Amino acid sequence: MKKNIALLTGGYSGEYEISVKSGKVIEKHLDKDLFRVFPLIIGKQQWIYKDTGGSEIPVNLNDFSLELQEGKIKFDAAFIGIHGTPGEDGKLQGYLDMIGIPYNTCGRATSALTFNKFFCNEFVGRAGIKIANTVYLHKRDTPDTDTILSVTGLPCFVKPNSNGSSVGISKVHSREELLPAIQLAFESDEEVLVQEFIPGVEITCGIYEKNGEPVILPLTEIISHKEFFDFEAKYSGFSDEITPARLPDNLTDECRSISLMLYRRLNCRGVVRFDYILTPDQAPGGKQFYFLEVNTIPGLSEASIVPQQAAHMGISLNRLFTDLLTETLERYR
Repeated sequence: MKKNIALLTGGYSGEYEISVKSGKVIEKHLDKDLFRVFPLIIGKQQWIYKDTGGSEIPVNLNDFSLELQEGKIKFDAAFIGIHGTPGEDGKLQGYLDMIGIPYNTCGRATSALTFNKFFCNEFVGRAGIKIANTVYLHKRDTPDTDTILSVTGLPCFVKPNSNGSSVGISKVHSREELLPAIQLAFESDEEVLVQEFIPGVEITCGIYEKNGEPVILPLTEIISHKEFFDFEAKYSGFSDEITPARLPDNLTDECRSISLMLYRRLNCRGVVRFDYILTPDQAPGGKQFYFLEVNTIPGLSEASIVPQQAAHMGISLNRLFTDLLTETLERYR
């Protein structure tokens, strides 16, 4: 008997369009022989299901169900495809935990921790992984340029603390650029990070679990044709993504080992992507991996990095999504 799957897309952040795009890809590639998929658009005011006739039917949030002409639909599991809030920060996970619905992502505590870049960096740094020198700012603070730059130096990055897809990020080259960049980041979040610039190449590693065992995907090397891997570079073709990354075996193994350790230490579930900067030979200390961030709901469109990595291993999107849902349903048995 087919399982009823609630496919959660949309959300209410700057990543709405990316989430909707990922949701359409997920719906297209979920195995229709195993799952009956109900795409739901998550908004602040209500959650909506659009039927094949275009009618909008609100979701009953008391028991997470739909009232259709055929009768009441209750869901066996949820596939969360929302980047940003409320899908990536633990809010949806908390709701689904309360009503007992299995879902395909990290739990609420892990999601909340990893969505907060500052808290996540502190956790990762305590695990012995290198992180950039960072200054944390709250909107109530009065930023002091001298104090900040004494920690980060120039150039540096300014970014919202809890946002994805590189929304609101600036690379700052001079003292004069710092405060405007901070104000720009505050337009996206009440908390802002200023971080030192780590020279090197960006490397990313995707991991998920199948039958309780980790599947570590091939590494991807990202070469941005802009100053850094910003929103336009990610989604408008201004970057080269090379899979597998052009690294010697020892560095590939090191990155995979770090990523698996963090996957376990952070108590991750589902597919997760870890991003790093690998410093060049001439950097102090030579080649070393610096942790950037973890994406607990990485992009899942055909052009996204994790699907590229899976394809290199011969894993289709149909199989990837089936593996994720099968693991979800088995975990809640």
